Amino acid sequence: MYFKEINIPELSSEKIERNIRLLSLKRHTSLDFKYVSTYINEPNKFFLGYENKNRIDLLRISSPFEKLLPKMIVTFEKNNFKSYKLRFKLISMILIILLTTALVLNIFYSIKSGKLESDFILILFINLTFYLLAFVEYKLVNKKIEKAINWNK
Repeated sequence: MYFKEINIPELSSEKIERNIRLLSLKRHTSLDFKYVSTYINEPNKFFLGYENKNRIDLLRISSPFEKLLPKMIVTFEKNNFKSYKLRFKLISMILIILLTTALVLNIFYSIKSGKLESDFILILFINLTFYLLAFVEYKLVNKKIEKAINWNK
């Protein structure tokens, strides 16, 4: 389930495809199950890539300090590299659903009982922290994609 599609109007589709392929390490299994928390000792590699018939999925290679950030997968359709879509990895999506469900149920029970549930603040804090970390990852992924598509080597 993609949550954002971003268009790249100013560059040619061929140049974007060439740069993305050049700056990615190819993997042969789905990126939803890849654990990427350490630097890969390859110069000028920004992503792990998984390719199938219709699309190329990318996962940003991150440092050990970024382990807590929810991971996002970038998808380029092979017939159009002028836009890409963003989605969370499977584990991050499950965590979003669980945290949001806990918050909604806590609000529901607070309204139903007429008083604020004791763990409401904790659940709200955990949700806000997760969404803040997701926003940071979103910014990092977009910055890395922008750097990759403007690569000049």
